[in-house]
Amino acid sequence: MDTNPIIALFETQAQMLDVSDQQTNIDDAIVKLTTWLYLSQGVLSEDDMTLLVEVGGILYREGLERRLQQRRNDMGF
Repeated sequence: MDTNPIIALFETQAQMLDVSDQQTNIDDAIVKLTTWLYLSQGVLSEDDMTLLVEVGGILYREGLERRLQQRRNDMGF
């Protein structure tokens, strides 16, 4: 099965981040998406905004879960 071209772009970008040793994380992605959405208000369609806010919500939830798990680990739970 062929990889979706957008997924392939994500994979390539992830590899480039690894090679450049950038210390970016999910919170950085949330900030970048938030900034872009804020600046794009009135430009993107309502459907686009709804979809991208959903993506942001998924990122936020996953980032929050990681932070909570890290806190539990740090506290020895």
